[in-house]
Amino acid sequence: MTTTTSKRNKYVREMKSNWWQKLDFYKMYILRESTALPTIWFCIVLLYGFLCLGNGTFETGFVSFLKNPLVIILSVITMAGVVFNTLTWFGLTPKALNLIYKSQRVPQSAIKSLMWVITIAVSVLTLVLVYI
Repeated sequence: MTTTTSKRNKYVREMKSNWWQKLDFYKMYILRESTALPTIWFCIVLLYGFLCLGNGTFETGFVSFLKNPLVIILSVITMAGVVFNTLTWFGLTPKALNLIYKSQRVPQSAIKSLMWVITIAVSVLTLVLVYI
């Protein structure tokens, strides 16, 4: 059995490094996905807090760490990233979610509203539990 190979070069479409900058959809996608970086920062801070809690240096080590101006700035950036990610995902989820109730599709606005109600309820419950 013989195989024949073509003498022509295989077509490879050129892909520039700025391909994603051409459409706003891609820009928003990259921005939304980049919110993972502040989330990593939050995980590191949380891990450091647990380590300080285990070592008995929570008050002296962790709380003083949180008072650092750079940590405050990074925490504000993290919060902005999380809020942005929440806003975009709550806008996208109803489009991808196809809920049928009594043979009719649940409206996207109802799904989005329910997601916000659940988020606010869990946030309020968390605040109440923290301050009890």
